[in-house]
Amino acid sequence: MSAPRPVVPRSCPRALHAKARPRRPHDPRRPRRPRLPSAPLLAAAAGAILLASLASACIERGYPLAGSGQVELRADVAGPLFAADTLDEAGKPVLPRQSPWSTAVSLKLTEANEPAYGGYVEVRAVPSEALALHPAGDDQEVGASCGTKDGAFRCTAGTQGYARFTAASEGDWSGEARLVVSWADRTEELPITVLPAGLPEDATNFALIAGGIGDSDRVLATYVPLRCTIGPLPDDLGATWRPGAIRAREARVRASPPLNAPGVVEHAPVIIESLHSEAALSLTPDCRERTSRLRVLLGATGESPPFILCFSDLGGEVKIAVSSGQKALDPIPSLTVDPEPRLLRVRALRSVVAAGTPGDLFEVSAYNAERVRIAVPVDLTVGDDQVIALGEASVTLRGEDSEATIIQGVAVAPGTTTLRVTPRLLASPECSSEPITVTRKPEPEADTETETEPEPEPGAGGGGSP
Repeated sequence: MSAPRPVVPRSCPRALHAKARPRRPHDPRRPRRPRLPSAPLLAAAAGAILLASLASACIERGYPLAGSGQVELRADVAGPLFAADTLDEAGKPVLPRQSPWSTAVSLKLTEANEPAYGGYVEVRAVPSEALALHPAGDDQEVGASCGTKDGAFRCTAGTQGYARFTAASEGDWSGEARLVVSWADRTEELPITVLPAGLPEDATNFALIAGGIGDSDRVLATYVPLRCTIGPLPDDLGATWRPGAIRAREARVRASPPLNAPGVVEHAPVIIESLHSEAALSLTPDCRERTSRLRVLLGATGESPPFILCFSDLGGEVKIAVSSGQKALDPIPSLTVDPEPRLLRVRALRSVVAAGTPGDLFEVSAYNAERVRIAVPVDLTVGDDQVIALGEASVTLRGEDSEATIIQGVAVAPGTTTLRVTPRLLASPECSSEPITVTRKPEPEADTETETEPEPEPGAGGGGSP
């Protein structure tokens, strides 16, 4: 039905003219023009639409769950979550990181054993720094939602009474956390364990594997920088960390995951720390860049990338601490690093000795880069064992805490020879002493005193009476 035409005043000439003009009959060959709704109907429809939109904008869907309602919580991850190991300047976790570090959480809201469609509850983490709460994205049923509203995290149940959100560890906090759901005057809680980043307690076969050390856990000296002398010590024997010649061993850390969580070892951080000033860690074989503390991440197989153990020429009893999360190597791995001798001094104590004479013939000492006398095992020979016979073929030179090592021998026959000293079981380097000359044994002096006949007493023997 069309709206009534407005009354046209008689004073309107256009209206009178239009009224006086006869209407043209309709031509059946021309289509009729569709009639448009009148202005009042258009206005009424627009007003209804506007009111509906305003109503939908002002009226929020959902209602607070009543005190008689029930809430059930369930986390998708049955085990613990892992805290972040390192944070960037903005306080965000540095990736990659160990998982699981987040879990989806399902809420089921019911009233009178029926889905509480549209009912909402508030969720919070205790303590607040333990877990961050986020919407579950597309992983929601029809009508469900979770998100921040008026400063609180609110979840509204969908058509089947379910709602989902995500709880994530986004800091380095670790401990026992709780998810607390509150509605009316009631609460429901779900405990969440957040472990420190690293291996859990039930990981196995945690070990440090180092190559080139052997069963004795010993790093031997190379004797490459060893020099010889027969005189006084020089003022400088070189740097303790020789550029391009630092002793190094490649190492790895490995571990086996728990049977019920095979993926937790991947990206698990491991801290390796040198507890000795003469040992360091590096990621380059030449040990040019060294540090006392190194962080590595385990791979999917539970093994770390290789890293380098670096040792100075001073050596010592080196301890390498290895820890990861709830695991630490105990006892702490220990390595014996032999000092690298820099100078071997071989001195003859006598230049001439008579054949057949035993005694102290040589003094042998080894020194490290700091000019400190050190213990070094050596082999001893002479140039001609027909001239001098040694009392021993090998000896361990004494260190700074005792007197210098004296080599004894016996001069056997006339001649000249030297003492030759090499590191034990090695042919070089060879250091020699000054020569010692053995002379002939002196002949014993003859006895110059002669016996005289006693003079006969007067009147004794021989002659007759006159």
